[in-house]
Amino acid sequence: MDLTPEQFEDLVGAYALDACEPDEVEAMERYVARHRESATEVERLREVAAGIGAAGASSPPGTLRERLLHAAEDRVSPLEADTALQRETDRFDTFLDTLVEHDLAVRTHNGLTVHELVQHLEAIDRAFVDAAHDPTTAYIGPREVEAVTARDLSERAGEPFAETITRFRSTRGQLVRLRELPADRRVAGYERDDTLVIRAFETWTHHDDLRRALARDAALPDAEVLRTMAELAMKALPLALAATDAARPGRTARIVLDGAGGGEWIVACAPGESPSPNPDVVVRASVVDWCRRFADRIEPDDMSASFDGDAGLGRELVAAANAFAGL
Repeated sequence: MDLTPEQFEDLVGAYALDACEPDEVEAMERYVARHRESATEVERLREVAAGIGAAGASSPPGTLRERLLHAAEDRVSPLEADTALQRETDRFDTFLDTLVEHDLAVRTHNGLTVHELVQHLEAIDRAFVDAAHDPTTAYIGPREVEAVTARDLSERAGEPFAETITRFRSTRGQLVRLRELPADRRVAGYERDDTLVIRAFETWTHHDDLRRALARDAALPDAEVLRTMAELAMKALPLALAATDAARPGRTARIVLDGAGGGEWIVACAPGESPSPNPDVVVRASVVDWCRRFADRIEPDDMSASFDGDAGLGRELVAAANAFAGL
């Protein structure tokens, strides 16, 4: 269950005395993770209970405060879409400066070379920029991404890498400036802010592709960026289920993503529905794994996911998460 502030106040005394039922303990810890200031109240009551010799409270679990505060620290707020995109752009741009000639022909996850992958990023950025100024532009999905990429790579074969970088930086600047469009403007079928987060997501994904292909150390986005991307992944989940013929009308899931940038979401399992407050399944995974699954960079069996309730529904959610991934 998810507690209201009033329910938290009703339970906090019993929680301080270690007198809650297991489901109440779980609900309290979720509440504290979302409301960091409440950890102080819990600790205060435990100290009071210990001071008056309350049974069981004189020696509370030694890691309680650390565990609660660590969970609270992991919960951050999402960024504005353009801020998330700019952060990933800056990280990727810095990485580009580290590439040398012999890196450029190395093959990456999707079969493109390092050089071609940067060309691909620029080409798709440009497709979205063009779409922003042409409301008749069709939806840009995985098939369109592949078509645009194939055409652009053919046209730019033999292009010097320095020229590719210059063009990428110019086009990316135009993409970031789409934040100046009205908030309700749709770009190739997407809301303006979703477009910017999609591009942040792909920038991280391909940045990671390049690092893995070149045996470089991994470099995760900031927690706030991960949270922003996770929000998009959750927003897309009902549509992803429908796109994979796995929509489950009338069913609800609670998704709990752990780690810095994680959070909790209640998700309807079919488009256009409101979720129930009583989920049919609770899915737990790391926020990094879920975002990599959304980007089709990890297989369901390779995720450390757990399911409470309808495990079959939970597995369908994980399987469908990559429905809109491109190259």
